[in-house]
Amino acid sequence: MFISKFNKLIRNRLLWGLFAFIVVISFVAWGTQTGGKKSQEDTAGKLYGKPVPADQFRKEYFNTYLSMSLMLGQPLKMTDKLNDLLRKLTWRRMVVLRTADKLGLTVPADEVAGTIEQQPFFVENGRFNPERYQAFVQTFLAKLGASEAQFEAQVREELLINKARTLLAQAVWVAPLEIAQAFSQVYDTFVVSYVFISADDLRHKVKVADNEARKYFAAHRDDFKVPETARVKYAVFPFNQFVNKDSLKAEALRSYYDENIEQFSVKTTNGWSDPTPFADVEDEIRDTLAQENAVEAAGDKALDFEVSLAPDRAGNAPSFEDAARAVNATVQTSSFFSLEDKIPGLNVGPDFNQAAFNLRPTPDDYFSHPIRGSNAYYIVAFDKRTEARIPEYEEVKKEALAAALEDAVNDKLNDTARYLHDTAFAAIKNDKSFAAALKPSGVEVVKTEPFSAKSGFPVDDEDLAHALTKSILMLNAGELSDIIALTNGTAMAYVESRKSADHTVFQSIRNNLGEFIKRRRAEIIFYEWQEYLLKQAGFEDLSRRKPSADLPEEESKEDKEAEL
Repeated sequence: MFISKFNKLIRNRLLWGLFAFIVVISFVAWGTQTGGKKSQEDTAGKLYGKPVPADQFRKEYFNTYLSMSLMLGQPLKMTDKLNDLLRKLTWRRMVVLRTADKLGLTVPADEVAGTIEQQPFFVENGRFNPERYQAFVQTFLAKLGASEAQFEAQVREELLINKARTLLAQAVWVAPLEIAQAFSQVYDTFVVSYVFISADDLRHKVKVADNEARKYFAAHRDDFKVPETARVKYAVFPFNQFVNKDSLKAEALRSYYDENIEQFSVKTTNGWSDPTPFADVEDEIRDTLAQENAVEAAGDKALDFEVSLAPDRAGNAPSFEDAARAVNATVQTSSFFSLEDKIPGLNVGPDFNQAAFNLRPTPDDYFSHPIRGSNAYYIVAFDKRTEARIPEYEEVKKEALAAALEDAVNDKLNDTARYLHDTAFAAIKNDKSFAAALKPSGVEVVKTEPFSAKSGFPVDDEDLAHALTKSILMLNAGELSDIIALTNGTAMAYVESRKSADHTVFQSIRNNLGEFIKRRRAEIIFYEWQEYLLKQAGFEDLSRRKPSADLPEEESKEDKEAEL
């Protein structure tokens, strides 16, 4: 259920505060992406030819974010990709809710209450504990600026969406033959012979001359494009300059200890053990709080510095260097870097790069908001920009030769794979064994021990094992797979034998397997239905970020839509 994994998160008030902060950041990020004319700010998009007010979209965006976070049991760090995903999910949510309303689906108040009362965190000794629920409302929701009524409305929406999903799932049917085929693919026993052809093994056989590299460069000039680069000035506000352990009062240390008591306890099978005495962890807590306060103080100082850079009503403003000197901040100049480059000497993430490329040489836009690195806050200022360009061949000759070589190796790999596959296919038709057919080619043919898809293909390389398994599941004994493309080579597999699984096992799991397939299919159909509804509604997203718009100030490499 939507908050079934939320136990650990909700116990820790420090995480509550962090969660609330991240949600606020998400709305700030979304708000910066709807800049422009006032009409665009007031309208997030269109459904059924009618504008969707921005405040309504923000409400549903919040509900989508909250729903995902509660479901996953942890706050989601806002990133560019996550923001895009949340926006897509929000539009799908809205169109499903509107359709559910047209279908006459409703959720009575007692169903909402019953759902909340059944959530594990709110249950103690098998019964709903109102005190736990009120702690959630007064502490967690309050920090988000959300009310109990808003949370209950969000729960009602979740239940309504689930009713629409359930209604759609009733039309899903799985044929008995499909269940039998799925069982066979998982439990049948295979013996397989296969070959793996490595690109690296063919590399020494391939040579590329200068004229060939030139031809490759001419045909792929855009691949060698030198990206836009930026050079910036930046003011540094190191965390360690703001550490002050002596300023911490005993009450603050004790309060932190009490509020995070589980952090200082060991969980056993019988519950939480006695916590470590406060005196034993007092120094540890002092260090933790001093560091947290230092980070906050550095951020405040950086924010004050940002404010000092803004022009007054007369248009006057100090220079970046003068303003930094006034607050004893050091100013340095970076080397040129692209949006994707790691900047030498700075422990910063991609948000630093993005902030640099968002700058414009105007009095109001030449400096950034505070950017947090691993050991300091930074304010970045525009210095110089170079445009993207297509280089001459001589400038990238080394890279062109390497790319042409890779292309030639891939051609050699594909030609070799096709030759071996054709050879094996022809030999098998003439009742010759797979191994005998490929022996003259000198490639290694590996024959497996008996295995099933459930036990796994017996090879250490996971990618190869997955690809080989996928290639043989629909094959019978005596059949050859297609050529299997891999990141580092190619492969092919021949099914020496295939033994049907025990029918009694099938009878014991048939119903469960059928339900599993049905659930998976229902999820796919629900997704496709959402896409269909958006198309029917003439969906337009006016909040979609353009390439030059501001980005969220938090970045990471997480979150594929399919995984979320």
